[in-house]
Amino acid sequence: MAERLKKTLLYTYGVPDLFFSMMISMEVYFFAIFLTDYAQFSLTVVSQILAVTSVIDIMCALVGGVILQKVNLRFGGKYRSWFLLGPSLVAPLVVFQFTKIGSDLTAVLIIIFGFIASHLLFNVVVAASGSMLDRLSQLSEERTILSTSRAQGFSASGLVFSVTAVPMIVFFGAHTDEMTGYTITVAVYAFMMVLGYWYIFKMTEGKDPYDEKVLNPAEQESGPSVKEIAALVLRNPPLMYLSLVFLFVSSGFLIISGMAAYYFTYVVGKPAFLSLFILTISVARLIGTFAATWIGVKIGKRNSYWIFVSLAAVGFGSAWFARNDPWSFTLIFCLFTGLASIAGSMNTALFADTVVYGEWKTGQNIRAFTMGLMNFPIKIGVLVRSGVIAGGLMAIGFVANADPTPRVIEGISSIMALSPAAAYAIAAIIFYFGYRIEDKDIVQMQEEIEARKA
Repeated sequence: MAERLKKTLLYTYGVPDLFFSMMISMEVYFFAIFLTDYAQFSLTVVSQILAVTSVIDIMCALVGGVILQKVNLRFGGKYRSWFLLGPSLVAPLVVFQFTKIGSDLTAVLIIIFGFIASHLLFNVVVAASGSMLDRLSQLSEERTILSTSRAQGFSASGLVFSVTAVPMIVFFGAHTDEMTGYTITVAVYAFMMVLGYWYIFKMTEGKDPYDEKVLNPAEQESGPSVKEIAALVLRNPPLMYLSLVFLFVSSGFLIISGMAAYYFTYVVGKPAFLSLFILTISVARLIGTFAATWIGVKIGKRNSYWIFVSLAAVGFGSAWFARNDPWSFTLIFCLFTGLASIAGSMNTALFADTVVYGEWKTGQNIRAFTMGLMNFPIKIGVLVRSGVIAGGLMAIGFVANADPTPRVIEGISSIMALSPAAAYAIAAIIFYFGYRIEDKDIVQMQEEIEARKA
C-alpha cells in the first residue's frame, strides 16, 4: 500500500498559492485601472501595453513548461528547487508593473519588462507546484485533496485580499502619493509570496526524487526534445480538450475581475463597493473549495466539473438582469462564483490525470510540460480579457475619470455579466463532450503502467 501523506502537507499545500494569488490579484483587479487612472497613460497606450504583455505572456507559458521539463536544478529536487529560487526573483519584477519611472516611454518599457520577466519565472514556479502533486501521491483521493488545497489557497487569498488591498493602497498612498500606494502594496504581497513558497519548500523535503541528491550529468536523461514533446501533446486529446476548456473558464473569470472596478466606479458610482464585492465572492469561492473536497471524491472530478461550470454560465448571465442593483448583482456573482470554484478545485488533479493518460498511451511521461500547460490557457485568457476590456471600453465610448453616459453604463454592465456567461457555457459544452476520463480509468491506467515497468 502506498505511503499516505501527512495531513499537514495535504491541507497546507495551498499556502504558497494563497500568497501568490494575493500578489497576482493586484494585477487582475488593479493593473488596467492603475494604467488609465493613476499612471494616466492614454487608452491607446494602455491597450498597447495590455496587448503586448498578453501576447508575449502566452509564449512565456510555453517556454516556462519547456524550462521545467528540460532543466534539472542541482539542489532540492527537480521541481521543489523552484520553490526556493523562483519567488525571490519574481518579487521585484512584479513591483515594476505598478511604477511610473521616467518619461512615458521609459515607464512603459519598465512596466512591460517587469510583466514579461516576472510571468516567465512564475510560470515555471506554478508549473513546478502542479508537477509536485503527481510526485507526492498516486492515490486518487489524496491528489484530489492536494488539488482542492491549492484551490482553497487561491480562494482564501481573495478573502484576505478583499479586506487588505484597498486599505493598504489608501494607507500607503496617504503617506506617499496615490500611485506609490499601489507600488508599496504589491511589494508587500510579493514578499509574502516568497515566504509562502519557502514554507512549502520545507514541507516537501524528501518528497522529490532528486531531493538532497546531486546527479552525475552523464547519468541524467536528456528527455524528449521540444519537437517530441509537441508530438506527445497532440497524441493526448484529453489534455487538449482540457486546455481549451480552461481557456474559456479563465477568460470568463478574468473578465469579471478586470471589469469589477469599472462597474462599481462608473455604473453604480460606488468604487468602495469593490472591496465588498471581492470579499463576498472570495468567501463564496472558499466555501466552494471546501465543499469540493467532498464533492470531488463523492461524484468524481469529471462530473463535478461539467455540472458546476454549467451552473456558473446560467448564473453569470442572470446577473445582467440585476445590473442596476449593486447588492443583487453582487449576491448573484457571489453564489455562482462559489459554484464555479467547485469545478475549479479539480483543475490541478484533472491535468495530473492527463499526465497518466499520456504515459499510458505513449509510454513517455512529460509531466513538467503538461503541468506547465495549466498556465497556457490562463495566458491566452489574459489576452482575451485584455481584448474584451480594451476593445469593449473603446466601443462604448468610455473616457477615464469622466461622468459615464447611458451607453457606457449599459456597455460596462453587459461586458461584466454576459461575456463570462458565454465563456462558461462554451467551456461546459467542450468539457462534457470532449473530456471523457473518469477516476476509475486513471486507476486502471496506473496499474497498467506499473505492470509495464515491472
